[in-house]
Amino acid sequence: MFNISTSEGGRFTFPSGLADITLRHYIDFMTFVEPTMPDEFRRIEAASIAKNSAQNKKEKEKAMQDFDEAVEACNDIVMYRKVYPYFARVVAHFAEGITEAQILGTNGSEGMNIGQLEYLYYSIIRILNNYEEPEYTNVLMVDGELWYLPMRYMEKSTLIEYAEASQFEANLKDLDNGNWQALAKIMCVLVRKEGERYSDKLLRREEQFLNWNLENCLKVAFFLLKRSEISQQNLQIYMGAQDLMNARQELRN
Repeated sequence: MFNISTSEGGRFTFPSGLADITLRHYIDFMTFVEPTMPDEFRRIEAASIAKNSAQNKKEKEKAMQDFDEAVEACNDIVMYRKVYPYFARVVAHFAEGITEAQILGTNGSEGMNIGQLEYLYYSIIRILNNYEEPEYTNVLMVDGELWYLPMRYMEKSTLIEYAEASQFEANLKDLDNGNWQALAKIMCVLVRKEGERYSDKLLRREEQFLNWNLENCLKVAFFLLKRSEISQQNLQIYMGAQDLMNARQELRN
């Protein structure tokens, strides 16, 4: 966590990375804060993404035009009345020791200067969106305790465990769209301490996993995504071998 001083002599803390943000905190952000983003600013973000992903000259020209129009529509009045209040809402959500009213100065205080507000907003956006791919491992150290993911993905698991894990795979697209609640539910089944066997008691750990930080949750999500890729590759190899065997059998006949 960063310790930051205010112009009025106060102090507050702010995340320096994914390890400072819990899964629950992130879910609350995506549920209650992110949907309040002003349409004018959301349009700029969409145009920026389109501009960076354009594949040819025509797409780039169209994207640049859309981006310029979106920026023009987000004038000073829109920034003051909509965008900066949204920035303050985001910063206050992740900060500890400062409120949205204190940031905006609506409680009689001076309020945060625009440069610092913009810096903190974009800092949290970078943390949430620009992270390094974690190491692929089935062992996690969390608060001094070792937790394990299945080394051989579901091969020795019971049917009920496989059904729960399948629910995670069915929700991978939801996870990409910010539905991280599904991850906590699947972690109840897959993430265990050494030697633990499946029981209904494991399902009561959802609250515990919601308090894991995003750095550890990302490792779990990456592990499951990689195992899913490996399972798909193994299935393709198996199907290819079956096709080869069938072709050989036909030649013999």
